[in-house]
Amino acid sequence: METEDDILVDHVPRLPSPARNSETQLPRYRRRREPERYRLSAARLAMAQREPPTELVRFWFHTRHVSAHASQISDLHPHMLGLRICPSTIASFFKSVTRLLPAFVQSWVQVVFPEWLLPDCAGAIIPKSYGLLRYNGTRAMLLEYLGRISLSAPEGATMTLEELSSLLQPCYRALHAFDVHQDDANFVLDLKSAVFHYSADQRAAFLASSVRHLAKHYLSMQAYYRHQGCLEAA
Repeated sequence: METEDDILVDHVPRLPSPARNSETQLPRYRRRREPERYRLSAARLAMAQREPPTELVRFWFHTRHVSAHASQISDLHPHMLGLRICPSTIASFFKSVTRLLPAFVQSWVQVVFPEWLLPDCAGAIIPKSYGLLRYNGTRAMLLEYLGRISLSAPEGATMTLEELSSLLQPCYRALHAFDVHQDDANFVLDLKSAVFHYSADQRAAFLASSVRHLAKHYLSMQAYYRHQGCLEAA
């Protein structure tokens, strides 16, 4: 057994070269005096059941004046807002007409006029970027909102490391399908941290090291939220 910054490591498998789609095996990390599993505390459950406050926001996005109900989606990133787009008769008509066009024309319209084709539902893994705009006098990026629970919030800190690994690896591989590797292991939205044109072996090695790096940070976050009263032993 080894010790890394107060984290016990039962065994440390060698860094690969794993096959392109093989599962990365995590060492058995454990933090001293912390439980194997966590759950939300009663106090945090009561907070989670409250609806986040929303405000009506308006902004220009290319040729469309968008109205939306906005709510903060992360305590750690208050500048990130989740938007529920208000219905628009013009946008509904535009979508209906676009669906009647040939597939190649639809693709062209989606690239040139994304503001009129904003989605009604969440995507799967990689959020779509619709473009840049100005909001409250500053630059902003309009991204597809995938929903789900943030891993940086207490609600996202109740998984085992095996569950975390199974969640992260498809995200990395979805990016690899576009020949992109997210070089920031914390998955901060920063285009400067993207790396292109890695070989399959390089992507597999970086995937393994990134998942292991995040696993140790995840353990530290769980311990922090437990001592803050947001989590308790399951």
